[in-house]
Amino acid sequence: MNDNTNNMKLDCLLIQFAKFPRLGGVKTRLKPLLQDDGCYQLHLELMSCVNANLQASGIFQILSIDQLGQQDTVNQLASHTPILLQQGDDLGERMQHALVWGLQRAKKVIIVGSDCPVLNAEHLHMVRNKLDQHDHVFIPAEDGGYVLIASTECFAPIFEGISWGSGEVLAQTKAKLLKGGKSVAYLPELWDVDRPEDYKRLLSVYPNWPMVG
Repeated sequence: MNDNTNNMKLDCLLIQFAKFPRLGGVKTRLKPLLQDDGCYQLHLELMSCVNANLQASGIFQILSIDQLGQQDTVNQLASHTPILLQQGDDLGERMQHALVWGLQRAKKVIIVGSDCPVLNAEHLHMVRNKLDQHDHVFIPAEDGGYVLIASTECFAPIFEGISWGSGEVLAQTKAKLLKGGKSVAYLPELWDVDRPEDYKRLLSVYPNWPMVG
């Protein structure tokens, strides 16, 4: 019976994490450069860009947001990407909940944020393949966090007691995985868009990116 259940699962499921677009509540570290309106617009553009990059991989994907509501970009994404409501008090609890939910439906689950426009289908296929030999796979972020976590199991300690939003996220996560004796692969790091210098880099890498702010 368990074998049949396992055979019915997807091989791999992609979960895109995003904040529901709220004026004044997204990309807040960019406020000095872009003001509230610019931060809001950038958030929408990054959500859509990441969603399209994930779609190009051909891996079944879900969009997980922290509240439900009517918003044009969310509605447009929801027309082709199922929506999952995040649950939990902090990022760790929300990711853990999403991972458990995903592993009930797929053998491998990949969770990505909506801040990394350079994450592409090739990265995702590499991650999926690495999960054949490892329990967990990460793509580190240049700022000390990670832009992607992928797992074949839920190892709760990596979601607890982490200084989310700090430069210590990946170091703290690595320590817990090491202590737990987990098999982990780390791919080359990527950059995401959180700070003014990241936004300037975005415009230099993507000259046609819409200017905001």
